[in-house]
Amino acid sequence: MTPTSRALHLDELDKKLLIYLQEDFPLCLRPFRQLGRRLSLDEDEVIARVKRLKGRGIIKRIGPIHNSEKIGYKRTLVGMPVPKNKLNRVADIVNGFSEVTHNYLRKDSRFNLWFTLICPTRSRINSILRVIKRQSGVKEIVNLPTVRTIKIKTVFKV
Repeated sequence: MTPTSRALHLDELDKKLLIYLQEDFPLCLRPFRQLGRRLSLDEDEVIARVKRLKGRGIIKRIGPIHNSEKIGYKRTLVGMPVPKNKLNRVADIVNGFSEVTHNYLRKDSRFNLWFTLICPTRSRINSILRVIKRQSGVKEIVNLPTVRTIKIKTVFKV
Protein backbone atom coordinates (compact mmCIF):
# COMPACT_ATOMS: atom_id res chain seq x y z
CA MET A 1 0.00 0.00 0.00
CA THR A 2 1.39 3.41 -0.95
CA PRO A 3 1.36 6.31 1.53
CA THR A 4 -1.32 8.01 -0.56
CA SER A 5 -3.67 5.03 -0.62
CA ARG A 6 -3.14 4.49 3.11
CA ALA A 7 -3.92 8.15 3.80
CA LEU A 8 -7.22 7.94 1.92
CA HIS A 9 -8.47 4.62 3.34
CA LEU A 10 -11.84 4.99 5.01
CA ASP A 11 -13.57 2.23 6.95
CA GLU A 12 -17.34 1.72 6.69
CA LEU A 13 -18.03 3.80 9.83
CA ASP A 14 -15.98 6.72 8.42
CA LYS A 15 -17.98 6.53 5.20
CA LYS A 16 -21.33 6.48 7.01
CA LEU A 17 -20.21 9.34 9.25
CA LEU A 18 -19.21 11.45 6.23
CA ILE A 19 -22.61 10.91 4.63
CA TYR A 20 -24.41 11.92 7.85
CA LEU A 21 -22.20 15.00 8.21
CA GLN A 22 -23.09 16.09 4.68
CA GLU A 23 -26.73 15.12 4.40
CA ASP A 24 -28.29 14.67 7.81
CA PHE A 25 -26.34 16.53 10.50
CA PRO A 26 -28.48 16.65 13.65
CA LEU A 27 -29.52 20.11 14.80
CA CYS A 28 -29.53 19.51 18.52
CA LEU A 29 -27.51 20.28 21.64
CA ARG A 30 -25.23 17.22 21.27
CA PRO A 31 -25.09 16.34 17.57
CA PHE A 32 -22.10 14.01 17.88
CA ARG A 33 -23.89 11.95 20.53
CA GLN A 34 -26.88 11.71 18.17
CA LEU A 35 -24.59 10.64 15.30
CA GLY A 36 -23.03 8.09 17.63
CA ARG A 37 -26.42 6.54 18.31
CA ARG A 38 -26.99 6.14 14.58
CA LEU A 39 -23.55 4.55 14.15
CA SER A 40 -23.56 2.50 17.38
CA LEU A 41 -20.61 4.52 18.68
CA ASP A 42 -20.24 6.67 21.75
CA GLU A 43 -20.00 10.45 21.41
CA ASP A 44 -16.24 10.53 22.16
CA GLU A 45 -15.53 8.03 19.35
CA VAL A 46 -17.53 10.13 16.86
CA ILE A 47 -15.64 13.26 17.89
CA ALA A 48 -12.31 11.40 17.63
CA ARG A 49 -13.21 10.20 14.12
CA VAL A 50 -14.23 13.70 13.02
CA LYS A 51 -10.95 15.11 14.38
CA ARG A 52 -8.96 12.38 12.60
CA LEU A 53 -10.76 12.99 9.30
CA LYS A 54 -10.26 16.72 9.70
CA GLY A 55 -6.58 16.22 10.49
CA ARG A 56 -6.18 14.17 7.31
CA GLY A 57 -7.82 16.93 5.26
CA ILE A 58 -10.85 14.81 4.36
CA ILE A 59 -13.12 17.19 6.29
CA LYS A 60 -12.32 20.86 5.80
CA ARG A 61 -15.09 22.36 7.90
CA ILE A 62 -18.43 21.60 9.47
CA GLY A 63 -20.93 24.39 9.25
CA PRO A 64 -24.16 25.59 7.71
CA ILE A 65 -24.67 26.62 4.13
CA HIS A 66 -27.14 29.48 4.07
CA ASN A 67 -28.93 30.94 1.08
CA SER A 68 -27.10 34.26 0.86
CA GLU A 69 -29.48 35.70 -1.75
CA LYS A 70 -32.50 35.17 0.53
CA ILE A 71 -30.89 37.38 3.16
CA GLY A 72 -29.94 40.02 0.60
CA TYR A 73 -26.24 39.22 0.14
CA LYS A 74 -24.42 39.40 -3.17
CA ARG A 75 -22.15 36.70 -4.54
CA THR A 76 -19.42 36.79 -7.16
CA LEU A 77 -16.76 34.57 -8.70
CA VAL A 78 -13.38 36.22 -9.23
CA GLY A 79 -10.47 35.11 -11.40
CA MET A 80 -6.90 36.45 -11.38
CA PRO A 81 -3.78 35.70 -13.42
CA VAL A 82 -1.12 35.32 -10.69
CA PRO A 83 2.55 34.54 -11.40
CA LYS A 84 3.52 31.18 -9.89
CA ASN A 85 6.13 32.76 -7.66
CA LYS A 86 3.46 35.01 -6.09
CA LEU A 87 0.63 32.48 -5.68
CA ASN A 88 1.07 31.83 -1.96
CA ARG A 89 1.35 35.51 -1.10
CA VAL A 90 -1.68 36.48 -3.20
CA ALA A 91 -3.72 33.53 -1.83
CA ASP A 92 -2.90 34.73 1.69
CA ILE A 93 -4.15 38.22 0.80
CA VAL A 94 -7.36 36.84 -0.69
CA ASN A 95 -7.93 34.45 2.22
CA GLY A 96 -7.51 37.32 4.67
CA PHE A 97 -11.07 38.42 3.92
CA SER A 98 -13.80 36.61 5.87
CA GLU A 99 -16.11 37.16 2.89
CA VAL A 100 -14.05 34.70 0.78
CA THR A 101 -15.85 31.36 0.86
CA HIS A 102 -13.78 29.31 -1.60
CA ASN A 103 -10.38 29.68 -3.22
CA TYR A 104 -9.19 27.52 -6.11
CA LEU A 105 -5.97 27.04 -8.08
CA ARG A 106 -6.29 26.20 -11.78
CA LYS A 107 -2.82 25.24 -12.95
CA ASP A 108 -3.50 25.09 -16.69
CA SER A 109 -5.17 28.46 -17.10
CA ARG A 110 -3.85 32.00 -17.44
CA PHE A 111 -6.44 32.96 -14.83
CA ASN A 112 -5.08 30.50 -12.30
CA LEU A 113 -6.46 31.82 -8.99
CA TRP A 114 -10.25 31.79 -8.54
CA PHE A 115 -12.28 32.62 -5.46
CA THR A 116 -15.83 33.42 -4.42
CA LEU A 117 -16.99 36.36 -2.35
CA ILE A 118 -20.27 36.73 -0.48
CA CYS A 119 -20.93 40.25 0.80
CA PRO A 120 -23.86 42.34 2.00
CA THR A 121 -23.47 44.74 -0.95
CA ARG A 122 -21.86 45.00 -4.39
CA SER A 123 -20.04 48.03 -3.00
CA ARG A 124 -18.31 45.80 -0.41
CA ILE A 125 -17.32 43.34 -3.15
CA ASN A 126 -15.81 46.17 -5.21
CA SER A 127 -13.98 47.52 -2.17
CA ILE A 128 -12.43 44.11 -1.41
CA LEU A 129 -11.37 43.68 -5.04
CA ARG A 130 -9.67 47.11 -5.01
CA VAL A 131 -7.73 46.17 -1.86
CA ILE A 132 -6.73 42.79 -3.32
CA LYS A 133 -5.51 44.45 -6.53
CA ARG A 134 -3.55 47.06 -4.60
CA GLN A 135 -1.98 44.62 -2.11
CA SER A 136 -1.24 41.87 -4.64
CA GLY A 137 -0.02 44.00 -7.51
CA VAL A 138 -2.18 41.95 -9.89
CA LYS A 139 -3.71 44.42 -12.35
CA GLU A 140 -6.26 42.19 -14.07
CA ILE A 141 -9.25 40.73 -12.24
CA VAL A 142 -12.32 39.09 -13.76
CA ASN A 143 -15.41 39.73 -11.63
CA LEU A 144 -18.37 37.49 -12.50
CA PRO A 145 -21.35 38.39 -10.28
CA THR A 146 -23.95 35.70 -9.66
CA VAL A 147 -27.00 36.18 -11.84
CA ARG A 148 -28.84 33.03 -10.79
CA THR A 149 -27.83 30.14 -8.53
CA ILE A 150 -28.39 26.81 -10.23
CA LYS A 151 -26.83 24.44 -7.69
CA ILE A 152 -25.40 25.11 -4.28
CA LYS A 153 -25.38 21.70 -2.59
CA THR A 154 -22.76 19.14 -3.40
CA VAL A 155 -22.67 15.78 -1.63
CA PHE A 156 -19.66 13.53 -2.06
CA LYS A 157 -20.60 9.86 -2.05
CA VAL A 158 -17.98 7.73 -0.30
